[in-house]
Amino acid sequence: MTTPADRASTHAHFILDTIQPEDRHALDGLLDHLLNGVAYCRMEYRNGRPHDFRYLYTNTAFRTLTGLADVVGRLVSEVIPGVQESDAGLFEIYGRVARGGDPETFVTYLKALNQWLSISVYCPKPDHFVALFDVITERKKAEIALEERARQLRFVLEGSELGFWDWDVVSGKVERNPRWGQILGYTFEELQHTAQQWSDFVHPDDRERAWASVFDALEGRTAAHKLEYRMLHKDGSIRWILDQAKVMQRDENGKGIRMCGTHTDITERKLLEEELRRQAHIDYLTGVHNRRHFMERAEQELSRAHRYGSPLSMLMLDIDHFKQINDRYGHKVGDIVLKAVADLCHATFRDVDILGRLGGEEFAVLLPETDQHFAVDAAERLRETITNARIPLAEGLPVTFSVSIGVSSLSSPDDNIDVLLSLADKALYAAKESGRNRVCGAGG
Repeated sequence: MTTPADRASTHAHFILDTIQPEDRHALDGLLDHLLNGVAYCRMEYRNGRPHDFRYLYTNTAFRTLTGLADVVGRLVSEVIPGVQESDAGLFEIYGRVARGGDPETFVTYLKALNQWLSISVYCPKPDHFVALFDVITERKKAEIALEERARQLRFVLEGSELGFWDWDVVSGKVERNPRWGQILGYTFEELQHTAQQWSDFVHPDDRERAWASVFDALEGRTAAHKLEYRMLHKDGSIRWILDQAKVMQRDENGKGIRMCGTHTDITERKLLEEELRRQAHIDYLTGVHNRRHFMERAEQELSRAHRYGSPLSMLMLDIDHFKQINDRYGHKVGDIVLKAVADLCHATFRDVDILGRLGGEEFAVLLPETDQHFAVDAAERLRETITNARIPLAEGLPVTFSVSIGVSSLSSPDDNIDVLLSLADKALYAAKESGRNRVCGAGG
């Protein structure tokens, strides 16, 4: 299964390998829509080893993410003095790839810039490499903070009371301490000292695997029972429990006859993990899929469409004269307009349609089970809805705006998401060239 970084690398490979001088302006515009930083470089060697590299091209995101400007034509050692010593491992990877090695994807801490980067690098021609990257410093800080929080939580739990249980398998009796019940909202007096009561409290969707884990330990197939699962609280809510236990006594046949364990309430940790996963997939401003997650979802739908021979269409839309909105009303109003576009898309399209923000004021929508004709109709409905929208201001007249939309559809078993995006982007360009505030279909 390909990763988003693999697909981004393949996409850039296609772009840079097919570059023509007359297309350079269009290429710059396309690459500048990417949220990824892009750097095209030539590796310099000394005594057969990678020593330095010279920047031949960078996009806007490169300059925004790194803070480095006017680097084209310069050596990285000139741009970032001392980088060869502080980040020697980076040169080893770039040098290896530039000499025709396989593309590589890795995460690294760049000491010279004090940034964490997720990088994909490949070789378009001998002694050259293209690096696509994201700055993931905030995400790494969040991961470190989460790890620190989990470590602190462990210390707290070690010093606090845990829900304890002791099961006599032969008699079926289970002894529990008061904390075991309190986690689920019950008093000690309300507890029935049976394994059945525990089973009844386990969420129905998790019950089978919880019992399976217990029996694996009892039968000796695993050294211990350790499982995270959901339990039902007295108030009807869900609690995530970390259940850990070992068999303390076995019969002459090796079967467990006594098992002891503890329950730890990990609900807060689970919710935090879920929030971090959500943030990794969502554009923070508009609440729609970010570019990476949109591409993941789109690849899944493309695979399904190819498998079943289903139609599939792609829309790319761009807010007309968005820079003028920012210049006239300020970026705060510009952000409101971006959110409004996302909301109007959600209101116009189906739940199965996939909406993503590709960057800046550009959005994409994937329409499963939709051919070109119906996709154009849907795009027209959206265009008209947005044209009639009014964004109220505290003072003055409401803000009005429009969008241009390009439409492409699956037409060949060889089509991939990059092809659909490219065709939709060309149709979007045609819509803008023909006056904006209109819909154009690929090939139409």
